[in-house]
Amino acid sequence: MRRRIAAAAALLLAAVPAAACARVAAYVDAGAIFFYSDTLGVAARDGATVRFDDGTRVHADAAFLNLRTDQAVFAGHARIVHGATTLSADAIAVGLDDTRVDLLDLTNGATRTTRALGTPAAEAIDATLFAFPDVADRGAFIRGRRAQVTLRASVRISPATFPGTVGAVPVPSYLYTFATAAGFGATSLPGATFDQPYALYSTPHALTALHAQFLQGVGLALGIQQQLVDGDNAYVAASLDVPFHGEGQRGIDAYKRINARTTLNLDGQAGLYGDSESLKLTNAIGVITKPSIGTLTYSRYQGGYSVFDAGIRSPEEPLFGGVTASVRPDFGFDARHGGYLTALPLDEQAPYATVWYHGVDLSVNTPTVHAPLGVVIASSFDAVRTWYSYPHTGYTLSGDIAPSRRFSRVFTVFGDYNAQYGHDNYYANQGIFYPTLSTALITPDGTPYYGYAAFSGATTYRQAMIRLQYTPDSQSTYRFSLFHTNDFPQYNGYGRPIWQAEADAQIRPFPNIGLSFGRAYDFGWGGVHVVPQWTLGVTP
Repeated sequence: MRRRIAAAAALLLAAVPAAACARVAAYVDAGAIFFYSDTLGVAARDGATVRFDDGTRVHADAAFLNLRTDQAVFAGHARIVHGATTLSADAIAVGLDDTRVDLLDLTNGATRTTRALGTPAAEAIDATLFAFPDVADRGAFIRGRRAQVTLRASVRISPATFPGTVGAVPVPSYLYTFATAAGFGATSLPGATFDQPYALYSTPHALTALHAQFLQGVGLALGIQQQLVDGDNAYVAASLDVPFHGEGQRGIDAYKRINARTTLNLDGQAGLYGDSESLKLTNAIGVITKPSIGTLTYSRYQGGYSVFDAGIRSPEEPLFGGVTASVRPDFGFDARHGGYLTALPLDEQAPYATVWYHGVDLSVNTPTVHAPLGVVIASSFDAVRTWYSYPHTGYTLSGDIAPSRRFSRVFTVFGDYNAQYGHDNYYANQGIFYPTLSTALITPDGTPYYGYAAFSGATTYRQAMIRLQYTPDSQSTYRFSLFHTNDFPQYNGYGRPIWQAEADAQIRPFPNIGLSFGRAYDFGWGGVHVVPQWTLGVTP
């Protein structure tokens, strides 16, 4: 698996020169260049020269390139040159994605020609072609002296400074990508506390980016990701992530829309904790406005373990009073190369290399309920039962109730109670799978725990949470949360901590930098009175 993912990533990264190095449509030089990310405009001042890919050059006191409409306008001593031919005008408009050239002379009116600069023909004046936006330099995202424009993909500014962004470090070159497709939002890199991308190459259908990351528990890392996109119909994202300390990780994430109802997803990872890959086919069945969703999923993991699952989830059907329910029957198998349960003395004495199963999942959701004292309550419930091809059944019952109360515009209290009960039943073989302990289990602090001897496959997980949230403005949020769990099995140092408190804050001190930091405490757990933990995150 690792070799397959590495080979796929290497193949995609090797395709960068062909796929990502798009043809630059225009080169811009000026005394000062300003790029506006909100309007995708490039303003060139103090003498502007634009060279197009067909050899045409335009000179003027100032120029403005609208990358939304692929239109450029030049004003002040404007002249356009192609080969040995030169034309001058008070203003010149040039199409970035075609050969049209419009000239405006305040005395003689407007004329039109092409970049070949044949004899201009008279045209009615179109004021929109020669409109030069009045933009403020301080509103620019990037400032530089040179720009390279790739149509419908990106603009590269060199050298790049960021006048409206506090704390941003100047760089020799900065690539801003504005190609639009859902696939550009996909990633195969591992989740990181801090992830700052730096685009290297871009086209309307590809993006190569370097990522500076901080991984929780790992430290600093550098990653490179290659994305290939076919509009909203398909994409592939392949990545290589290398931490400064530890083993690197390779990843791939791919998507293909086969038709209006059917999609195919592939994802895989290879790294320190093993390899995995998963292929999922999703199909909408029935009425398109309210379809049932069918899925086929095959996953493979390190050590020869694999899982196949086929299921179909019904639409949300109304029951009463706004309550809705959906049902998902499924079947599939678990398999392990060399035997799944070979060490267990079951009646059949079979290796069970493949274990088939079928099951049903019932989900119920209630509408939002307005209770007394301004409390709002949302809840959901779930029941799952699974039958296996050998003597074994399992089921879980779970429910979640989430009340909340808004006291003011800036202060809200949230609550949540979640409970889950599960049980594995192996019938006559229950004692094989859950044998009674002959001696007491010793916890991390040396205390014997006798309760585990009662464990026979039934588990209970219960957690209550209350959270106080203070949001003084749109740039900051402060929260205090208290958690209490009552699980079985749960004992000193094993399972979830019985009591945990968290305080965290999310602030944005500068327009381009967001910070999140928090402190968590586990009380009286694992033989330690207080277990503190820090969390830190940085977002652009």
